[in-house]
Amino acid sequence: NRRQDNSSFVLLNSGGARYSYDNSYFGMAVLDLEKETESGTRWKLTLAPERGTGSLFNGGSIVHEASVSIPLGDLQTRLWLGQIPDWTGYEYTLPKDNKLITHNLLFDTMAPTAYTGAVLDLKSGKWWTRIGLANTNTARATPSNKTPALIYRVDYAKGEYDGFGFTGLHGKAANFAADGSWTDADGVSQTFAEAGRDTRVDLLEFDAYFVRGDWSVFGQVSYGQQAKAAIFNSDGQLRDARWWGLSGTAAYKFTPRLEGVLRADYVANPRNGGGLLGYSFDDGINGIGRGLLSDGSFAKGEDRGTNRWALSLGMNYLVDENTIFKLEFRHDGATQPVFESISGGAVRGYVKSNQLLGASMVVKF
Repeated sequence: NRRQDNSSFVLLNSGGARYSYDNSYFGMAVLDLEKETESGTRWKLTLAPERGTGSLFNGGSIVHEASVSIPLGDLQTRLWLGQIPDWTGYEYTLPKDNKLITHNLLFDTMAPTAYTGAVLDLKSGKWWTRIGLANTNTARATPSNKTPALIYRVDYAKGEYDGFGFTGLHGKAANFAADGSWTDADGVSQTFAEAGRDTRVDLLEFDAYFVRGDWSVFGQVSYGQQAKAAIFNSDGQLRDARWWGLSGTAAYKFTPRLEGVLRADYVANPRNGGGLLGYSFDDGINGIGRGLLSDGSFAKGEDRGTNRWALSLGMNYLVDENTIFKLEFRHDGATQPVFESISGGAVRGYVKSNQLLGASMVVKF
């Protein structure tokens, strides 16, 4: 990571390390246990120490997924219960299921981590529908937060080569903007009235795919908003955060073993100083929030957030049936100087772009 002045092997680094696009769900050791009983009940336990979903939202838990799927009358109608990783978009959480090393911007900044709840799982012909109630990014709601979210995903397999899906979330989630404080006209520090309370979140997303022969193409568009969760606030009044984004990936197999991959992402986030799901603060690692100039002033004002984009060029090579080597060069850009530039262990300023080069070996069996 050029601007972070960092180069390192990554494996099982502590969950206390800050989640970022260069410190995501890679460098993992995953144990996946599945069982189906004669009655058709399916059990799934996925353990991922330090780098799974549990390490991010549940006090360092090693559980990435713990769920059971119970048939209701027939095998196509099920009740799905437990801790379930988020299903938004065309990219998956675990490295073995993705073509590149890093995730797209929409995955990292606009999608939940996991759900804890109950889901009705229905399959009928080409349609697959999941709808339920769940906590968002928490194993148990804190006092005074009693409202689960409505979550759903619908997939349609149009034919042998293509299909689409859409997801939604409507409910409440943690509001990190309200965790801080503000100073009144008399210079006295005050606590936000919403402190400790979840606020309304609405997320909508559509994705599609086409896979035929040597070509694979994936696309996604996402929209989200959260009440009183923007980075900028004034006179103790929290403001709403709103965002949208696009992502597309195209891959071509030059040989049965070697595949080239190109991915492009864009996130629009200028409203009220910016603010994304779980990001109600300026973040110089991920390039979120308001740009800073050399004199410490805001580049476009304290109420104007930054639009972000990223372009990744990579390849993956099938070493053998169980082993994939990946290589990725990624260029991230922004409309304001939001990436902190580190030299000698200290932040020396902020810039509009960053570059990352990574290589990864994924072994699965």
